Amino acid sequence: MKELNTDVLIIGAGYAGIAAAKKLREAGKDFLVLEARDRIGGRTLTENLSSGATVDLGAKWVGPTQHLVWEWIKETQTATYDTYDQGKNLLKFGDKISAYTGTIPKIDPISLIDLGLAISKINRLSGQISTSEPWNHPKAKEYDAMTLATWMDKHLWTAKAKHLFEIGIQTVFAADASEISLLFALFYFKSGDNMDTLISIKNGAQQTILKGGTQGLVKKIAETWMDKIHLNEPLMSLTQSDEGIMAESAHLRVKAKKCILAIPPVLINTIGFNPPLPQQKAQLYQRMPMGAAMKVYLIYPTPFWRELSFSGQIVSDEYPLKVTFDVGHADTDLGILLVFVEGNDARNFIDLEEQERKKMILERVEKIFGHQAANPVQYLDKCWTEEVYSRGCYTGLMGPNTLTQLGPQLRVPFKHVHFAGTETAEKWSGYLDGAISSGYRAASEILSQN
Repeated sequence: MKELNTDVLIIGAGYAGIAAAKKLREAGKDFLVLEARDRIGGRTLTENLSSGATVDLGAKWVGPTQHLVWEWIKETQTATYDTYDQGKNLLKFGDKISAYTGTIPKIDPISLIDLGLAISKINRLSGQISTSEPWNHPKAKEYDAMTLATWMDKHLWTAKAKHLFEIGIQTVFAADASEISLLFALFYFKSGDNMDTLISIKNGAQQTILKGGTQGLVKKIAETWMDKIHLNEPLMSLTQSDEGIMAESAHLRVKAKKCILAIPPVLINTIGFNPPLPQQKAQLYQRMPMGAAMKVYLIYPTPFWRELSFSGQIVSDEYPLKVTFDVGHADTDLGILLVFVEGNDARNFIDLEEQERKKMILERVEKIFGHQAANPVQYLDKCWTEEVYSRGCYTGLMGPNTLTQLGPQLRVPFKHVHFAGTETAEKWSGYLDGAISSGYRAASEILSQN
């Protein structure tokens, strides 16, 4: 076993870990990064396909208020393009397919009013939440005791509005409304500005795509100090003493003064801590399961839907296809359609054989777009619940009575160990921007002690 010494050991080379390393490097601190995977990027994964398409199998978009990501984009001179958002969107509900423009599907007036009021209510409630201490809201315990689905049952009156609201929730959280607490949902919406921002393309979380992908961006940030990153080294144990920490993987023993854990909460309890994690922290990580997200890419010779004056955006009530986006750009003639399968739908869908999954998706897209949709030049899907070092996407979630009881432990250091990761962010939690800010914060905590 090789022994190494450093000032700060960072566990995890996703956006949070790389952000922490970047800040420490700029401050002149010595550091090392241990990464369990054979690559950096964490929950970002960009692939260049045989069809010629470049696709993000993990995190994809950047919104206009995700300022830290934009700083990296400008620093690396990374090119971007806007998500295609022209023409008519399509809604499939029951046996009817209808066209609409804007974010909210065209439905009957009563259901439309119902849906609009519910979104306004959730935005108003989330606007009252402190993202630094959501558990201190006067109604925090009341909100945290119920699921978001319970709130929906009380405030949505029409079946169509409730169904469309649920699709929006699945798209944002990669989970069903019954899986998360109302307080956690309100915190999450406020963290990303509001619900409107999180479900929108224009001026929203789905506005901008990076050429070369989101993994390409983090590679550019780290490219001059890749020698500091040790891949294929999942952390097995972490021992603390008065002098610092000693961490062991299969091949390395690293001694450091400080440590930053920048991995999904669900993985933290897999590490052997000595002394053990404080019981409230251990309980918190037991109660933060990951969402379930599956991305399906359909690559076509051309974006034929554009010629038909369609945007490529579908909202559907038919499993497994619920939401699609056109994510192609002008540098290629290819049509790139991204299909999301999320929440319990994703958990069920991944259990099917790939040919069955492909057949189901293509049948549903063909039903909406016509026969041209039946024969893509390439089909690719990716389920993040199968990723051993993520166990899901997009983020760690909280069910009832977790945020109020254990949430205050999220960012609290444990002796020499500091905690990063997008789940710990106050702004843009669950997104790339939140990951960067969390890495910066954890590094700042360590720098402030010297």
